[in-house]
Amino acid sequence: MTDLVTVAVWNIEADGGRNGEHRDLALDVLREFEPDIFLQQEAKFSRDRGSERLHATEKRLGLRGFLSAPNPYADADIATAVYLRPSLFDVVEARPRAKPWWLHPCHVVARLGSCPVPLNLISFHMCCFDANQRLMEASWLAMHAQPGMVTLAAGDTNSYPRNPERLVLPTWDTVTDRAHMVHRTYLDADGHRRSDTRPDAALTDAGYLDLARYAADHLNQPEALNATAGQQKPDQGGPQRIDRLYGAGGLASALHSVEVVDNDETREATDHSLLILRFYLVRLERTLTPHLAAAHTAETLR
Repeated sequence: MTDLVTVAVWNIEADGGRNGEHRDLALDVLREFEPDIFLQQEAKFSRDRGSERLHATEKRLGLRGFLSAPNPYADADIATAVYLRPSLFDVVEARPRAKPWWLHPCHVVARLGSCPVPLNLISFHMCCFDANQRLMEASWLAMHAQPGMVTLAAGDTNSYPRNPERLVLPTWDTVTDRAHMVHRTYLDADGHRRSDTRPDAALTDAGYLDLARYAADHLNQPEALNATAGQQKPDQGGPQRIDRLYGAGGLASALHSVEVVDNDETREATDHSLLILRFYLVRLERTLTPHLAAAHTAETLR
């Protein structure tokens, strides 16, 4: 729909496979939603052979793609990616980011049409094995929620929401994958294992809004809080909402909907659900145009 801007966020396991065995299916699924922005995690092979896989994705989806900075450590060179519709967005800057990340985020700054305020788009994949590393990564993301910045940061947090939700957090004493238990918890001051909710706390304290939570609380969309991973991993505590979408700078005011796509096709393509966000184009333009945003706020407060 031309009056909506559609964003897809998806962790595609191993970039669809070393030989691309699941890649075509993933792209077929994505094409059905016609995303204007696609934030991908685990773009593991998209740098290979002259970025062949990235360019194939650009062609299939009609988008322009960018990859995160290369990682000199071969065992952790798993890229993230941002794709944009060039008829909607002009790229101001594609910023290579490395420290303090274990897996480098992809950060693209773009302008929507003639809107004066740029939109920060960050595709991230937090560390899977170290809670303290994740907290440091969340603190880096917090820099992009400063006043005057409009940011959409989304990806795999490998951690949990701070506030209680319908999905109960794992009972770690009963989780049989003990390595996973260590990876997804931290030791408190008394030496007890706690579910790692600290990245979410850091981001929301910094001013980000969890857009799925916003959709559930303010747009009557409780299904926005559905699980995004773990559906087929009972040994790791079962389904959880670890893939999350954070907006800053008034982005939530433009939100139309959040959809968690979990079906046979998405499960065949990868081990994470596909997240689809839709924003009202007019409201997004207003958010990225300061005097219009201020007038809208004043009207709302009357």
